[in-house]
Amino acid sequence: MRGAAVVLMLVSNFLFDLVFFAGNEQLQSSALDWFARFVAGFFIVLAGLSLTLSQARPESRYRGFARVFRRGLGLMGLGLVVTMATWFAAGDGLVIFGVLHLIGTGLILAYPFLGHPRSSLLAGIVLLAGAFWTSQVRLDTPWLLWLGLQPHDFASVDYAPLIPWLGPLLIGVWLGHTLYPGGERRWPIPEHWQRWPLPAFAWTGRHSLIIYFVHQPLFLAGLLLVRGW
Repeated sequence: MRGAAVVLMLVSNFLFDLVFFAGNEQLQSSALDWFARFVAGFFIVLAGLSLTLSQARPESRYRGFARVFRRGLGLMGLGLVVTMATWFAAGDGLVIFGVLHLIGTGLILAYPFLGHPRSSLLAGIVLLAGAFWTSQVRLDTPWLLWLGLQPHDFASVDYAPLIPWLGPLLIGVWLGHTLYPGGERRWPIPEHWQRWPLPAFAWTGRHSLIIYFVHQPLFLAGLLLVRGW
């Protein structure tokens, strides 16, 4: 599933690059925007589901919160790298609180919900519903961007605040407990991992973070070469 999410991300971001960097504005549409939101939500739900699986491993039970906290801080640190990179590449559209920032923070905030699937589902739904309020509010300060409260004329190439995007992560925690109680599958599924293209998806999913970091420089380099020709 994570491999499929990576492939969808590559498609979504390449289309975005064609619009934002290559000037193909005819590709811009509400359908493209919603596709990008779907892909981001898919990744975030899987992050919550994966959290329940990783913590269900015997070796993780002894590390507990410390392991999740380190993982979250690491992802937030990588998010800051994205912030610096987009400061140069995207100008005013730089990423202040994007998907990596959200997942890093969300893993830490979601830890108390492990073992409480109903509370996780309820909190996830409330956070999703909170977007109906935050989308109507505009402030004169950027300091609450992480929460979902935007200043006037704010724009970013990747924006995933806690309200509503922590909601899908908590729903992913609920799904993890529901589909994999105790870290084991509730229902058996056919094992066909050797059939193409499933091995490719599995490899892509295992290396999703590396692909996330290298794909945009490669896309932009390719666009520059094509435009140069």
